[in-house]
Parts: sequence; structure tokens; C-alpha cells
Amino acid sequence: MVMDHKVRVFVFRFEGDHWDYLLLRRKPLREHGFGPVRGVVGLSEHLQDAVLREVREETGLARPAHLIDLEHVSRFCFGDEGLIEWDFAFQAPRGEHQIQHGPCIAESFWASFDQAFETMELPEDRESLVRLRIHLEAG
Repeated sequence: MVMDHKVRVFVFRFEGDHWDYLLLRRKPLREHGFGPVRGVVGLSEHLQDAVLREVREETGLARPAHLIDLEHVSRFCFGDEGLIEWDFAFQAPRGEHQIQHGPCIAESFWASFDQAFETMELPEDRESLVRLRIHLEAG
């Protein structure tokens, strides 16, 4: 079985007295709903390096205030091919709210937890968002 590895990265910020989450929509629009940053882990690339590269390429954000390993892995099988997604969270530095869309991103917006949870279509994205919220509230 061939296994591809990807990262799923939830970009967030502390705004006022609450957390906001960045939702992205990839091109083409009719095939993609809103969700986190996603990207492939290159051969011999460390997971954290893939996270930083994908966030930079899709949002323009270069350095996180905090990078969190959400310690959650999703596994999917499609016949003789498989996909493993590693979940991370990337806190945008204070004052860096301007998002520069990469070539694959059609649109983005910052959302409250409730709005983000309702907007995301994939159950595994919602599950990871809840995991991040629990982590942030415990910290």
C-alpha cells in the first residue's frame, strides 16, 4: 500500500478577548469547501518544516507565535492507496492579520469558533478544531 503524508494546519489568532480561526477555500470553488491549510509532506521533510512551508505558501504568514502539534493523526484508505494527515496549529503573530493568498487559494476569512465549526464541511476538520479549542482553553 502506498501512503501519502499531508499536514492539516489550523491557523489561529487571539483577537480582543477571543480566538479566531482562519478558514481557506481552495480553487476550484465548486470542488472545495472552507477548511484549514492543507499540504503534502515532501520526501525526507520533517512535519514541522512542511507545516511552516504550507502556511507560508498559502497565507504569507512566515513565523508562528506558537506552533502546536495537536497530536492527532487521521488515516484514510482508498483501495491500495492511503493518506495520513498530521494535525498542527499555527498561531499568527500579533499584528499580522493580512493574508496573502497563494496560487491555490481562492478566498479566506477569520471566523469565531462557532462560525468556523458551522462553516467547515468535513467532520475530521471539525473534530480537530474542537481539539485545538480544548488545548487553547486549557493553556
